[in-house]
Amino acid sequence: MSPTGGLTPEPPPHPFTEQALARLMLSDAYREVAQAALKRIGTEDDSSSTVAPGDFVREAAQLMRLAEDAQRRAAIYERERSTNWEEIGETLSITRQSPHTKFAEHVKAWREPLGTPERLHFDGTPDDRRIPYGARYAPGSAAPANGSADKTAGLLDEWLRRHADWADQEHPVSAGLPRPTTIEMVLRVADAAARLRREKLVPDLQAEADLWDLSANLHERMLRESERDGTPLPVNFHQSLAGSRARAKALREARDYDSVAWDKVVNAQQAAQNGAER
Repeated sequence: MSPTGGLTPEPPPHPFTEQALARLMLSDAYREVAQAALKRIGTEDDSSSTVAPGDFVREAAQLMRLAEDAQRRAAIYERERSTNWEEIGETLSITRQSPHTKFAEHVKAWREPLGTPERLHFDGTPDDRRIPYGARYAPGSAAPANGSADKTAGLLDEWLRRHADWADQEHPVSAGLPRPTTIEMVLRVADAAARLRREKLVPDLQAEADLWDLSANLHERMLRESERDGTPLPVNFHQSLAGSRARAKALREARDYDSVAWDKVVNAQQAAQNGAER
């Protein structure tokens, strides 16, 4: 229950995993192939004066190019699913080296901006101009200029509901896309804080404090999830929660990194541990 007596609102969903983003881009590639194919199934316009000689061959060639892009996206998704090159080669009836030669650069181009992005969002998720349009995560913005993964998934849900036998499913695409667990988000935020310290010549205490406050909020979300679902909490959970909140407070109160009261962080963690042992 909320402090006002109403139901506690559901927290926003976590961003999609990298594997989910790869599947999302594959789904979008399939949609482009299907859309192009649907365009020429009908025959009513065949005798139209707007149809020039060679149009059907040209459009079939375009369909093949779209299908090749879908195959590249499929190879990326297979690699995100830990499928090895030999297995991909067997599926395509080619040698192990052939799929590596054909797809490895595309896989590398996909993974690099996610693994070493230009910047991180406030929750530790990567952002980079090299991430494909429609796969970039943009928290707090329904339709950002660079596209939103959640928006792309919603549009694909809507498109698929209009076709064939998917009308009875509300989220035929987005429902199957995995998202990280709350504890995985905690680890992501901790990595973002470490990167912030590593890359800033002059430490940004307030930005790091924001990350540790977010970590504490995620811990509290984990606690609510545990109470609701009966999921066991990690070892030293309460110590980690208290440490995150105390670390954020100490960073906000300090003039510079040398004056951060780390002893207060240690004391808060010890008090939480003592309380959990009672």
